[in-house]
Amino acid sequence: MAASSRAQVLRLYRALLRESQRFSCYGYRTYAIRRIKDAFRENKNITDSEKIEELLNKAKANLQVIQRQVTIGQMYATEKLVIECPEDTQPRKASDPETTLAHLQHPTVPRTETAHAHV
Repeated sequence: MAASSRAQVLRLYRALLRESQRFSCYGYRTYAIRRIKDAFRENKNITDSEKIEELLNKAKANLQVIQRQVTIGQMYATEKLVIECPEDTQPRKASDPETTLAHLQHPTVPRTETAHAHV
């Protein structure tokens, strides 16, 4: 691959990843990033210049789709998922009463009973 087309591919790769980071929805964001990385990894050994040009055009079209979808997604934003919450919230310590096993409301099963007792 020529140096100029390699630079062009890398620029497009970074642009796709950067634009995908703007998805407000966690699911779309992670899917897009994973698909971009997988597609570029899958096609990294292609040397045919026509095929490279075809893939570049397809990636540019996908970049435009991502840009449109990000814009639409920002218009209809939803609440963040639990896994997207800021990490600055302190996790509870094991000594907190809410996290100890003694405060869980699970029914106890006598030790003499087994799962196979009612065969």
